[in-house]
Amino acid sequence: DLFGPRERGRYQGLFGAVFGISSVLGPLLGGFFTESLSWRWVFWINVPLGLVALVTIQRTLHLPKKRVEHSIDYVGAALIVAAVSAILLVTVWGGNEYEWNDPLIVGLAVLGVALIGVFVAWELRVPEPLLPMRLFKNPVFSNTSAVSFLFGIAFFGGIIYLPVYLQVVRGYGPTASGLLLLPLVLGIFITSTVSGLLITRSGRYKIFPVVGLGIIAAAMLWLSTLEVDTPMWNVSLRIFVLGFGLGLVIQTLVVAVQNAVAPRDLGVATSSNTFFRSMGGAIGTAVFGSVLTATLTSSLAGQFPSGTPDGVDPSAISGTPQAIQALPDAVREPLLASFM
Repeated sequence: DLFGPRERGRYQGLFGAVFGISSVLGPLLGGFFTESLSWRWVFWINVPLGLVALVTIQRTLHLPKKRVEHSIDYVGAALIVAAVSAILLVTVWGGNEYEWNDPLIVGLAVLGVALIGVFVAWELRVPEPLLPMRLFKNPVFSNTSAVSFLFGIAFFGGIIYLPVYLQVVRGYGPTASGLLLLPLVLGIFITSTVSGLLITRSGRYKIFPVVGLGIIAAAMLWLSTLEVDTPMWNVSLRIFVLGFGLGLVIQTLVVAVQNAVAPRDLGVATSSNTFFRSMGGAIGTAVFGSVLTATLTSSLAGQFPSGTPDGVDPSAISGTPQAIQALPDAVREPLLASFM
């Protein structure tokens, strides 16, 4: 509302930098709370931050008021929440709590897909839909939604599982592992702000997400080759490259979708982009967790075919990073190889 299409690039770049930085500093702050206060503060901290945001917006954001009557799509909201919940349970429970062919997992998958179908049918007939299906006829909206979903998988998967590597495999504490993600912050900040300025200057933005996605894919592939003893400067470089790619995509997609829809659809198009990014993060994190659990279980069975070695507490093998680092070398090294 405040800025025209040409100016949005600069400001969306700044928003992207703030989003990326805060998302990465979250694990750092969480690590500090875990070590110094209580892990419950990862929830309590939102109260003072929320109050500061509320007061700031109330005092500084002055927009013209225009009252319009709307009907809220409660049914659509309930349907999409139920569908997403069923699909998330499939990704979390499948292969862990239950076999993939278990009737419960199959049933949840069928239920999730069916509820998505019901949601689409409902959105096509309700006067003010939560997510207007007509927007998907716009190729820019459809493409940015799909890319936002994939971006969420890479972004949230990275910031959640990189600390696992740093803590479990490398032995760093929660706070230190958060600090070691600062190269990700640097990469996001540089490319998000610079790409925003370049968009404002040139009016072109397609090149940035295209290049950014290529860099993200290359960085993820590079990160997949990490070893237990990879030098930390090399690990930091890989993390920086991932952040460099993420910053090119993080808010450029918002600029693209806002410029592609009618003014009356700006709100729903912007929020939908965020929704698909969040969904990618939720589903991607669950899928990555399932992959980690399944491959770790299989690898441990290969490393310890006779079960837990004598004299070793079985709970230590699946315990805290500190407990794992305290294990005898003969147990710790194959365990770390399995995590790796």
